Amino acid sequence: MQLDLLKNIAVSVVGSSAGKVVEILYGKKNVSEVLITKKLKLTVNQTRNVLYRLVDEGLVTFVRKKNSKKGGWYDYFWTLNTGKGFSKFKEKLEKNIETLQQQKNYRMNTRFFSCPLCEKEYTEEQSLLNNYTCPECGEVLVLKDVQKEVAQIERDINKLKIVLESVNQEVEALNIQKQKVQKRKMLTDKRKQEKLKKEKSSKLKKLAKELKKVKNKKKKGGL
Repeated sequence: MQLDLLKNIAVSVVGSSAGKVVEILYGKKNVSEVLITKKLKLTVNQTRNVLYRLVDEGLVTFVRKKNSKKGGWYDYFWTLNTGKGFSKFKEKLEKNIETLQQQKNYRMNTRFFSCPLCEKEYTEEQSLLNNYTCPECGEVLVLKDVQKEVAQIERDINKLKIVLESVNQEVEALNIQKQKVQKRKMLTDKRKQEKLKKEKSSKLKKLAKELKKVKNKKKKGGL
């Protein structure tokens, strides 16, 4: 499910080659650019073009490492940015749903007329200006029934809402996973701080004992 969604996201914003890139990177970290190029069966420049477009969309990240064997040239390693991918796609879906909803409302609340011969559509204002006759062929315009169009828009909205629900579930799962990682990190950091605090306290106690011994020796020497 997650892989299919990520592939759809990448393909929708970059193109078909991006889907294959997602397959290669999914579940891995720092994948060699050479390996990606080989699996895509593209040139290095073509592969980089796809990858950089995915970078622009925030769907992948990369690190580069200097290769001393290649005279100091850099090798690039790529990782899929799953969380960013879902977030971007969620924004796109919400925007598309909003646009379709606006189209639906416009179609429902506006009267349209059409020509029976050339099938061209006109708003009521346009129809009035032309005395309800087609400016192309002169045929009398008829009131258009938009129920089928509205029903189709409604179906499109429902399809996108189903996809959005799946994306929301993935985003929620990733957020939960992220929170767990952050919690573990905070716990680890807390334990480290407590350990350092104990070590510092132990050193201070040891130092205090040594100073006490020195003072005692000085007192005895003074006697």
